[in-house]
Amino acid sequence: MADAQFTPEEQAEYSLDITACAVAEAFTDAYYYALEKERADIPSFYCPKLVSTDNTVPFIAWNGEVFHDAVEFQTHYESLIHTHFDVEGLDCNIINRKFLPPSDVEAGTGNDNQDFDRRMSIAVTVMGSVRLEEPLKGPIREFSENFVLVPNKDKLPKPRPTFEKGWHREWVIQTQNFRFTEWGASEVGGVKTEAGKADTKMETNGEKRNQFQGRNKGIASQFAAAGLFVKGKGKA
Repeated sequence: MADAQFTPEEQAEYSLDITACAVAEAFTDAYYYALEKERADIPSFYCPKLVSTDNTVPFIAWNGEVFHDAVEFQTHYESLIHTHFDVEGLDCNIINRKFLPPSDVEAGTGNDNQDFDRRMSIAVTVMGSVRLEEPLKGPIREFSENFVLVPNKDKLPKPRPTFEKGWHREWVIQTQNFRFTEWGASEVGGVKTEAGKADTKMETNGEKRNQFQGRNKGIASQFAAAGLFVKGKGKA
């Protein structure tokens, strides 16, 4: 039996998916490296600030705290002593292949049904772990992060980009949502025992069970639970 052949439409879609994967990998490598080693470059990963009646971008949600300005987020992030990310899972999906108008594509065809590999917006999901506080001995927390990347019309790549020469901000972050995906010690609530001491367990049907109080304690408590320290201030 002969191997199945792609139709031209299927081949074009497959090629676009390959490009989206290349974008996601190149972006992820560059972004998490910048968070650890080149924090002054953090704002360059974000789209220009745009305020409208129903939305403001960039939208950056970092473990519950929201920023609408890349420089403000950079200032906040530089106050953290150390972060080292280990990416363990990466996924991406094309959101809108026509996000950028064809007229904005330099040396493009001008055709609304072409140049998708330079016009598309992409959803990227990253999962992994981050070492906090200090190299080698700092605590490790699991995390999940979601990005929406949009084309940077000032730095559009050539058709079918491969990023063999590195990442040059061809796509930038429009929205971002970072969350720790496991409980920290400070996120475990306590109940009073008869002796008046805090107990992290409650009794249900004769059995001891852990009682969790949830994450709605403000960002300072969340950072403390994550093991994050602010320079010169001890635990947040």
